[in-house]
Parts: sequence; structure tokens; C-alpha cells
Amino acid sequence: MVQASSIPLFITASICLLLSFFFLLLYYRLTSRHEEVVKYYLIFALSALTSSIFFGAFAVLVNSSDNLTYLSISNRITVIAAMFTIVLSLHFYVAFFQHKVPTFLKWCYVICGAFSLLTMVPNQYFLSNAFYSTSQYYTGLKYGVLFQLWGAWILVLAAYCIFILVRVFNRQSLRQENSNTNTVILLLVANIVWVITGLCDTFTGIQVVDLPPLSWIGSFLVTSCIAWVLVLHIDELYEERRLLSNRLMYDHLTQAFSRSYLEIRLSEAVNLMLRKELNWLSVCVFDVDDFKNINDQYGHANGDALLTQITNIIKDNIRQSDCIARLGGDEFVILFASKQDENSAPTTVERIRKRIAETSFGKGDCSFSASCSFGLVSVTPDQLTMADLPNQMLSSADEALYSAKHKGKNAVGIATLSDLS
Repeated sequence: MVQASSIPLFITASICLLLSFFFLLLYYRLTSRHEEVVKYYLIFALSALTSSIFFGAFAVLVNSSDNLTYLSISNRITVIAAMFTIVLSLHFYVAFFQHKVPTFLKWCYVICGAFSLLTMVPNQYFLSNAFYSTSQYYTGLKYGVLFQLWGAWILVLAAYCIFILVRVFNRQSLRQENSNTNTVILLLVANIVWVITGLCDTFTGIQVVDLPPLSWIGSFLVTSCIAWVLVLHIDELYEERRLLSNRLMYDHLTQAFSRSYLEIRLSEAVNLMLRKELNWLSVCVFDVDDFKNINDQYGHANGDALLTQITNIIKDNIRQSDCIARLGGDEFVILFASKQDENSAPTTVERIRKRIAETSFGKGDCSFSASCSFGLVSVTPDQLTMADLPNQMLSSADEALYSAKHKGKNAVGIATLSDLS
């Protein structure tokens, strides 16, 4: 019959097993798509898996006081898993916080591997198959003198984990990275609890004190804290990616789309037209008339505000399927993609021209009027055979813009494309 004291251990083992699978799948997903370098996800997945083995073996150990075979197997698995749980946690801290200790870390794995080989073979110097009561709560095997050396090694590993975290804490404090500093403090507290509970179990094992199993609590606390840190890191990771995407996608001043994103949208629109999902595709290039004079007379701050207000006017007068992008300076492009039989782009551009011309920009004594000139070109599905169609459309729209300028500005020039195939 399963003892009540081993039930929490089985529960924590199951939780850690689920954590290991979750972060292993997350690691595979991110690396297979070449999105992020997240080696520490894999390290934590292995750490959580080792912890689940440790908790499961510990539960069997607590529940096998009358079976020497189960006791021997579970105790040896517990010893091996405990070592590698600590080493993998140390490896995680080194990888996650980018702390350079590669040589020492390799030796940690080597020494733990040597102790593992020693653990697997019953012997009087380390662990022998003989009952040896360690407390009223659980029964261990007979420990040899090398087991005390193993206990000292475990304490060295745990202390080094704390040392690494203290070094990282000092580094983050100097950089004034508050969020990372709080993360390190959380891990420091968890590791200190881990060391204290490990010491209690060690003293129980050598019959200095008589306490219930406690090290599994510290180990689970560390595993849970690392998992929580990674969850927070995932949020930060994707927030950084979102901000980066926004910087690449949007113009920082006007919040119009960027030139690179316009090229993507234009290529996608051409592909949609090839699949007969669009009937009209129009490109409109425009700029602000006498923009240099506006900057010189009213200041660059008012010039920037003018560009932003014009962008907002455009957004208010186009559909969600259309988009506006800033090419640079005061030059913009509007992309119209329509499923309708009738091309509405010329009407929309004329409405935008009038709206801009009728709007008062600036404030107070700096109030002024402005106008824009537009160049528009449209294509239909039968013109898709043209070579390099997106650039052809932009060039023709640019020529139509200069034609509008020569007409006296504040005008719309319309160009047509002939099928050059």
C-alpha cells in the first residue's frame, strides 16, 4: 500500500514530467523554424525530466522500507538523478545568463558520470545492499565512506549554483536591469532553500538528525522557479519580436507601413490577382507640395506633424484591404486592391486630395495649409504578364506624379500600363 508521505512525491514527479515535455516541444518548435536560439529550453527540459525521475524514485524509496530490491534500485536512481538535477540546473544558469564557465561545467558532468558508475555497482565503500535505518520516516541502504565524499560534491555543486547567481545578480545590478535582477533573486532564494533541505537530508542519512525527506521540496521549488522564469522570458521574447516586427513593418514617425513591407504587400496583391481573387490593383505615389518651404517656414516639428496628419487622413479614407506606406521624406505610396468590377481608386484619391487641401495644419500662429500631388496607375488581370510588374507600377505612378506637378501641383496624374509581353 502506498504511504501517504509518498503521494506528494508522485504528484511532483508528474508535474515535472509534463514540464519537461512542454519545454522540449517548445524548444523543437522554435529551433525547427529557426526563430530563436533557445538552447536553455532544452537544458531545462532535461533538468525537469531528471527531476521527475528523482521525485519518482524518492517516492518509491519512501514506500519500500521492507523490500531490499526496490530500496536498492530506487536509492541508486535517486542518488544519480539528484546529481544531474543540480548539474543541469547549473548548466541552465550558465546558458540562460550567459556566464562563461565552460571548462568547469564539463568536469562537473565527468565527475557526476564517475559517481554514477560507482553508484550502480553495490559496494561497501559507497552503497551496499543492506538495510540501514536512517530515520523513522524512511529507510536507506548502508552508506560507505565514499558516500560522504559524494555528499560533499553535491554541496559543492549547489554552492556553485548560488555563486553563479550571485555573480549574475551583481552584473545585472551594475547594468540596472531590474526585471532580470528580480529573476535572479527568486532563483537565489530557491537555491538557498534547496541547499538547506539537502543538508537536512544529508544529516538524516548519517544519523545526525532524524527528519522527514526534505530535499525533494527544495528541488521542486528550484524547478518550479526556473519554469516560471522561462514563462516570463517567453513573454519578453515575443514582446521583443513584436517590437522588432513593428520597427520593420511601420515607419516610426507616421506609423504608415515601411517600404520593405509595401514591397511584400504589392507582391502578395499581384499573386492574388493571378489567382483571380482581385479585379483591380492600383498604386498611387504622392508627396507634399513645397514640403521644404513648409519645414523652413514653420519648423521641422510642424513638418513631421503634417506628415502624420496626412497619413491619418489617408487611413480614414481607404479600406482595410488597402494600405499606405512611406517611401522616405515626404513621399508616400497608397496600394489599392479591389475585388469590385469598377476601379474606385481614382475617386478615392481625388477625395483624399480635396480633404488634405481643405484641412488646416499646425496650431495657433503656426496654422497653415498644405496640398499634395498624386500619381496613380492601375492594372487588370490581363496585364499581369508584364515583366517586373510591381516596379513597373511604381515607376509609372512616379511619372504620373511628376506630370501632376507640372500641371500646377495639388492635382492627380493618372497613367496607364500597356501589355509589354
